Amino acid sequence: MNKFKQCTYTIILLLTCIVASPMIFKQIWTTSAEKKKETPKKIVELDLNQNGAELPTEAGQVPPDQPTPDTLATTLPVQTVTGADGSVTEIPTTTTAAAPAQPSVNFVKSDFSYFDDALFIGDSRTVGIQDWGSLGNADFFCNVGLNTQAASSSSVDGDLASMLNSNNYGKVYIMLGINEVGNDFNTTFSNYQKLVENVRAKAPNAIIYLQSNLHVAAFAEDGSINNDRINTLNSMIQSLADNKKIYYLDINPVFDDDYGCLREDCTEDGVHVFGVYYPSWCDWYALHTIQEQPTAPLQPITEAQPEE
Repeated sequence: MNKFKQCTYTIILLLTCIVASPMIFKQIWTTSAEKKKETPKKIVELDLNQNGAELPTEAGQVPPDQPTPDTLATTLPVQTVTGADGSVTEIPTTTTAAAPAQPSVNFVKSDFSYFDDALFIGDSRTVGIQDWGSLGNADFFCNVGLNTQAASSSSVDGDLASMLNSNNYGKVYIMLGINEVGNDFNTTFSNYQKLVENVRAKAPNAIIYLQSNLHVAAFAEDGSINNDRINTLNSMIQSLADNKKIYYLDINPVFDDDYGCLREDCTEDGVHVFGVYYPSWCDWYALHTIQEQPTAPLQPITEAQPEE
């Protein structure tokens, strides 16, 4: 092929590219724009009722029961896990078995005055509820990084004990454990149990709500902090609920994706939800409350009068 033909073909190729490029870029732009329109906006798609049923609108109506596992873990041979601090923990391998019979839980919808005599104990997630939520006059004992060991220790318990002794709390909410999920489970659970016992001793008439630890997003999981370990700790916490004076609340179905991880559109760091979601979290609290019925006064016994 001579140089003239080469130059001719080169010119034709360049002209073809110049003519075709705008059409190609236009098609790419159009396709991209259509995909953006099809992407669902999930920022307000929180199913506070967790099962898609219509929410009750009148105070006192009973919403559908909060989903809870129909099975509980039973202990099998242990497996050894090394924590982030190098400690070795033996964790029971679990399977599913029929749950023991417990009183049914009838959660009801309440207005926010329900939380006027409530105390919330927790870590940074609870700090978020305090700063961004809508629980009105509730009290808070919370701090970024707070864990079960600190909350149940004498150094911190002095302040907590003072709050419990100075106020006649009708409800106490506890959400702790995420800061220790990479540590020894037995130690964490022992500290958690001690905290619950302290609360029961100082507020014997209060309803205690034990809250699940929020899952983390998939990109935030690692060897020591992951949703499998969070689920194990949550199961241990749930075992303390008797559904009489101590109840277990699981917020995870509200924020989970299809894989049981914190939805990525709800978080930036993979551990905490955006501030915009805390009012919805508080709405969820109001849908999952226990209303204790006052005990009817005893009627005097009237002795039967003899017939005349």
